[in-house]
Parts: sequence; C-alpha cells; structure tokens
Amino acid sequence: MAAMTAQQAKAIAERYQRAVELVEAGKVFRLYGESGRYVVVNGNGQAYLVDVDSGQCTCPDARYRGSRLGIPCKHALAAAIVHEAQKEAGEPTPQPPAEEEDTAIAATMRAAYERIFGSI
Repeated sequence: MAAMTAQQAKAIAERYQRAVELVEAGKVFRLYGESGRYVVVNGNGQAYLVDVDSGQCTCPDARYRGSRLGIPCKHALAAAIVHEAQKEAGEPTPQPPAEEEDTAIAATMRAAYERIFGSI
C-alpha cells in the first residue's frame, strides 16, 4: 500500500468530523433485518445506502474518491461509527417480521397510500 499523503490524511480527518456530526444529529439508521447496512441522511436530506462490511456507499463522493483515492466518504464513516457502537453495546440485529406480519404491514401501507393518493 502506498504511503498516505498529507492531503489524503486531511480529507479523512475532515470526513471523520462530518461523520461524527451526522451520528450526533441522529442521521444514521440501521436497515431493519440487515446486518451491516445503514441509511445515512446528509444535511440536504439526501439518503444514501451504506454497506459497512464492504465499505460501499451510494453517494457520488464514494464513487469518485472511494474508488480512485481510497478515501471513505462521510456516510461510510458515520455508518461504521454507529455499527461499532452497536456491536460494543451488544445490540442484536433486528430480524425481519414473519411473512404473515409482513403481509399485514404491506396491506396497511397500501391502504394508507390509497387514502392519500388514490388507487394504485
């Protein structure tokens, strides 16, 4: 692995600070029933999917800097911070609902959608 430049170190430090701010603002959400997958919402309300295990994020910054320069984006860092905190606290991964429960939830959501927006 090549040595890290001062510019790369500064970029990582800046992203880490922004990641901490996202965590403190409550903008990191673990996907229900998924281990290591999170949704992180930025300051503009844009949501990105992060897979902590692979380090992948759907944001444009991750596609550019992550793939070309090896610098993680703030969303990936924020998800990693929350993931580690949850592991240390011993929080179990939430399990998806049983199929019958899932069907009931879908029916309720569909009814709510139709009440608001009309027929699907």
